[in-house]
Amino acid sequence: MPIPSHDEVVAFVAANRFPFPGQTTWPANYTTLTNAPEKKRAVPGPSGDYYPDIVVIDSDGKTREIGDVEEALDPAKVPLWKAASEAGDPLPEYETRIFFLYVPEGQEEAAKNLLDANKISYAGVRGYRSDGSGHISIVPFVTRGNPYDHQ
Repeated sequence: MPIPSHDEVVAFVAANRFPFPGQTTWPANYTTLTNAPEKKRAVPGPSGDYYPDIVVIDSDGKTREIGDVEEALDPAKVPLWKAASEAGDPLPEYETRIFFLYVPEGQEEAAKNLLDANKISYAGVRGYRSDGSGHISIVPFVTRGNPYDHQ
């Protein structure tokens, strides 16, 4: 199976997961921004601004949700994922934050282990893939946030 490009996955996830098509629980004042291919919205990072792939803000400009898409797992990105996680809203009822990490299908367990080993709070780890025609699919792996998100 072909692996879609980073920017294709970012665009697909932003359009189909933040919010889900037809989602009625998505706040009307939320706006989904992407930092691929053009940087639009940063969060505080360990060495200055960090631009996660997907940043959801409310009408007051407050960061609410974060999504990052990786083409390969790189432990050097752990501090950036931690910063992204800390920028997302807390979900106290689930004891986590609204941060989702998307990795190529088959790398989900390794991604989960990296997040857990580094005590990074996350709402979900997802795999992605594309079929022969280039159609991208998201494969939920683990959801620690709202069960609605495990689709």
